[in-house]
Amino acid sequence: MINEKEIAEYRSLCTALEGFLEKYTRKKQELRVLLEETAALRRAALLTLSKANRFTRHLTGRQRHTSGITYNLVEIKTCMNRKGAALFQYSGAPGENEPLPGIPGFDASAAKLPEDYRSLEELRKKELLVLGMIDSVRGKILQLEVLELRCRELILSINKALQAFRHEYRVIYRKIYPFGIFSLFHRNVRTLWGRAYFTLHDMENIAAIGNITGHVLKIADSPII
Repeated sequence: MINEKEIAEYRSLCTALEGFLEKYTRKKQELRVLLEETAALRRAALLTLSKANRFTRHLTGRQRHTSGITYNLVEIKTCMNRKGAALFQYSGAPGENEPLPGIPGFDASAAKLPEDYRSLEELRKKELLVLGMIDSVRGKILQLEVLELRCRELILSINKALQAFRHEYRVIYRKIYPFGIFSLFHRNVRTLWGRAYFTLHDMENIAAIGNITGHVLKIADSPII
């Protein structure tokens, strides 16, 4: 005969399992929102780079090589489209059953155990099963927490890099086009006379914006896992 204490312990384990399952579901929902935010920010960063680097299209092949700029606008736009696809992938309603990236799904329905045990031995087997499920869910929660931490680190890194990029870009743009549209007109006239769009002095500034662009691009394109 099974005494009440043993039944109470088993039910206590089931209650603990339900608590972990609720935490797992909540964490997964929160992480889906965070993944969507991360994907949107990465795409926004690439869009900023794409718009801000339009003037680099005037670089000649030799100037591009001299300044050390290894990217081009096509590469940025291709990367942006790829990040757009990732955004679409994570834009579903939170709580969907499909697994998150790098984390296989967990069958929560398997944890709903009927309370039919006819012997102490059977009760012990069910206790072991519940304990195994608790360990499994705790492992999944830990994976979600690690992925959440990575997303938050990536968001912070992208925001800091973009802040530095925007400041540097404004400074360099004013140096290259100090008189706005008149500077732009003057450079276009230079090219009509067969001269390079950028002067040797400009190339120092171009190299600087190229370096920080490459830095932001590397961060924005880094994998989450």
